[in-house]
Amino acid sequence: MDTIQSLKRQIQLLQSEVQELKKSQNSNKVISHKQLGYKDSQIRFRTIFECSRLANKVISSDFKILEVNPAFVNLLGYSKAELLGNKILDYSPAEHQADWQLLQEKLWNGSTPAFNLETCLKKKDGSLIWCNINSILFEDNGQTLGYTILEDISIKREMRLYRDDFLNLASHELKTPVTSLKAVVQVMNRMIDKHTDIPQKIVQLAIDADRYIIKLTHLINDLLNSTKVSGDNLTLNKTSFTVGQLIEDCCKHITLKGTHHVDCFGDLSTPLFADKQKIDQVLVNLINNAVKYAPDDLAIDVQVEDLNDSLKISISDRGCGISPEHVPYLFEKYYRVNKSGNQGSGIGLGLYICAEIIKSHKGVIGVESTLNEGTTFWFTLPK
Repeated sequence: MDTIQSLKRQIQLLQSEVQELKKSQNSNKVISHKQLGYKDSQIRFRTIFECSRLANKVISSDFKILEVNPAFVNLLGYSKAELLGNKILDYSPAEHQADWQLLQEKLWNGSTPAFNLETCLKKKDGSLIWCNINSILFEDNGQTLGYTILEDISIKREMRLYRDDFLNLASHELKTPVTSLKAVVQVMNRMIDKHTDIPQKIVQLAIDADRYIIKLTHLINDLLNSTKVSGDNLTLNKTSFTVGQLIEDCCKHITLKGTHHVDCFGDLSTPLFADKQKIDQVLVNLINNAVKYAPDDLAIDVQVEDLNDSLKISISDRGCGISPEHVPYLFEKYYRVNKSGNQGSGIGLGLYICAEIIKSHKGVIGVESTLNEGTTFWFTLPK
């Protein structure tokens, strides 16, 4: 990832230099040392392009391959002559060509400066490889081209699938004994309630045991949910309901605890058509995070905004905030941030699951945070 970011920065710097030098060439006074600088920029760009250990290519908006580096040739096994002039779709299995169409939509049609995706490519020997694709747009002689860096992640992906299978199996195996343990503790608590001569220490231990079982149950459910939402395996059961119904159900546990209160703003009568249980899961997770990261401020704000074709729901706290370096990775699988804004607590699945649920609804999720001032998580849903 560091290599990719470094290459992106180099490309952006070179693009800036090229644009500035082109401007100077069009002026009445052409300065020779700037011409030399333009030539040096081209040489540096070519050096970076050719020497990169990652596969690099330049494509046009219709996916025609205009240039490739040796690493790209080695990645797919074709010669440079066989690749140039063809379209990248020629090396993409039919079931994965929609990935490239999405990239085209986001970059050229949506004017997004950069886009990232995982997709599958077919090598000359017929074997398939999984690649992480990072693309940016740049201007060249009045034409908008795409610069793409490809990293072979086939082994990483296989390991990730093995890990998910293991977590799925382990979670199912853990669920039965934890359910039995929960029942035992509940019976024990009922017996304690009937006797007034039980030492307070025993009473407190029983309460703690019940609390830890609840945490363990949440952990197991997160592990199970993480394997369900990965790979677009999420099944949606959509129904019609209002935002007010959703928020009321989600905030009951906060109201019952009495530690925090939730203030709602906006039109709560706005209708939604979505999987209520899964959106409830998203909202509960975000509200619980607000409680967790703002223990000293009792107010949590839920804002509902009508964006014409979609609805935006924001959950704000006035807690410690999150360090800027963590914000881009908050929705990644297994990424963790503790109460002080540093990486560390939990197993990093809650926000990942939220993001996958919102994505499955064709919505968007995001976060805005300022250290020592608070954090706002938000998501949109098509109405």
